[in-house]
Amino acid sequence: MLQTLRRPFQRELSAGIDLAQWGGSIGLAIAIGIVYFVAARLSLALLTKPEGVAVFWPAAGVSAGALIALGDRARWPVIAGTVAATVIANLLGDRNLSGAILFGLCNAGEAVLSASLIGHFFGPDFRLNKLRNVAGLVAAAAAGTAVSGVGGAITFKLFQSTTAPIATIWQHWFASDGLGIITVAPLLIELAAAFRNRPSPSEFAEGVLTVAVLALVSAVAIFLRSELLANVGPVAVLFAPLLWLSARCQPVFAAAAAFIVSLSIVWTTTFGIGYFGNPGLSIGERVTAAQVSILLVAIGASVLAAAFAEIRDKRRSAEAALRASETQRYLIETERLAALGRLVAGVAHELNSPVGISLTVASTLAQRCKKFAGQIATGTVRRSALADFTDGCEDAASQLVANLQRAGELIQSFKQVAVDRSGAERRRFELRLATEQIVASVRPGLRKSRASLALDIPFDIALDSYPGAYGQVLTNLIFNAVTHGFADGADGHVLIKAHRLGMDQVELIFSDDGCGIPEDVQRHVFDPFFTTRRAGGNTGLGLYIVHNLVTEQLGGRITLDSEPGKGTTISMTLPLLAPGYAEPVGKAVRKI
Repeated sequence: MLQTLRRPFQRELSAGIDLAQWGGSIGLAIAIGIVYFVAARLSLALLTKPEGVAVFWPAAGVSAGALIALGDRARWPVIAGTVAATVIANLLGDRNLSGAILFGLCNAGEAVLSASLIGHFFGPDFRLNKLRNVAGLVAAAAAGTAVSGVGGAITFKLFQSTTAPIATIWQHWFASDGLGIITVAPLLIELAAAFRNRPSPSEFAEGVLTVAVLALVSAVAIFLRSELLANVGPVAVLFAPLLWLSARCQPVFAAAAAFIVSLSIVWTTTFGIGYFGNPGLSIGERVTAAQVSILLVAIGASVLAAAFAEIRDKRRSAEAALRASETQRYLIETERLAALGRLVAGVAHELNSPVGISLTVASTLAQRCKKFAGQIATGTVRRSALADFTDGCEDAASQLVANLQRAGELIQSFKQVAVDRSGAERRRFELRLATEQIVASVRPGLRKSRASLALDIPFDIALDSYPGAYGQVLTNLIFNAVTHGFADGADGHVLIKAHRLGMDQVELIFSDDGCGIPEDVQRHVFDPFFTTRRAGGNTGLGLYIVHNLVTEQLGGRITLDSEPGKGTTISMTLPLLAPGYAEPVGKAVRKI
């Protein structure tokens, strides 16, 4: 009975509670709390007088950076760790429990507000690889610390014995927490980004070595006192290694370097060591110098890293676009040559009929001549046999002439079209004649289709343009209509019309009464590699090539109008004088 009752309870418990998720959240809260506590204890070692506000609060960057890097799923663990660490750190000092709890809530709210602003305006997977992202982080940090500073200042006035004005308390809170976020948060954000996109071993080694060198330089520049440093300042000495890191490595290394330098400045200012521990200066002057130096190092490193990261990203994008362009150019050329290959195969098939008939007639005529020669040799030639032989020769000659003329026309048409398509030669041509030649060359490839093809083009339209490009456009449109408009050999009609537009343009209309194109497909018909029949071996480059040739080489415009079940109409407006030359080649095109 006990086992029976236990099993449903266990199932309900396992369904409602993910122990692994809870374990991870608790572990994250503990980790955030420990790091936050260590940073807070260091910060509480140096307080402003008489306000009692920490001069530096890098712990703010721990909570905000962790929440930005890990996203909304880490919100409650970060809040719990931040509040717990703040309460413990304050209780170990001279703060009471109520004030410590309110400080913890202010610190947690600050992190949540800053991270929420970043998530709202920049989305997940935030990185400091763009200048606008750096500006966004600074703005979010300013907004978060400004709001939390109000609560912190009120808490100070209520629970701490201070006579300082509330505005002064808010100012110190804003400065210390803001510096903490822009110093520590970039490191955590970029560490998460580097974990997703790990640097190469060589880049990692170079970055670690440069960070180590910069740490050594910062130790010399900050921990020691010299007249040179008094004149130029330690930040100027650190510019060269920061610039190297930003230019050569991912932003995470620049963020790590800025964090190390800032930590060194905080440490030396707090304990009165080196450049920022100069006893000749008041504590207020030392604090101001340290805060300005941290601000310059943190923002300078982030800006440099983001600027160079943008340059690297644009270079990679340009290289990828170049590779894609080369691949696309290769595929387009392959498609063009494939179309020429289909043309060759079609013309060869078409030539087979007249040449085959001519061969049969010629062989039959040769046999009859041989037989007639034998009759002459035996002297048995009759008048009727001579008449039959003469009639047969005349009929054979007529058939030979007709079929050889047909073959010659096909060869001439193919020769002109093939020459046009194999190069980009510009010449003057009659639109009607060129269209007839192109249609004649593609008819063999349309044998399986029952669609008819008609022309309505005046004889007086001449173009100074690129007949090869025009031929490829027309061929692609014809085969596209047959393949997609009249699928499975359906009946239909294709009409190619043309008429003048003004003095220097011609409108060419290619229409069919096929199945039409759905509206959602029409938006993509001219996109490269878009096809609705990829399973049939189509590449999706036909209409893309058409669009490019019409708009670029022929210098015209192309539009498409279609409705499912009512066919498709493609309108092309072409100039009579193609772009590229000030004057037409050879004889000028007559304008009417």
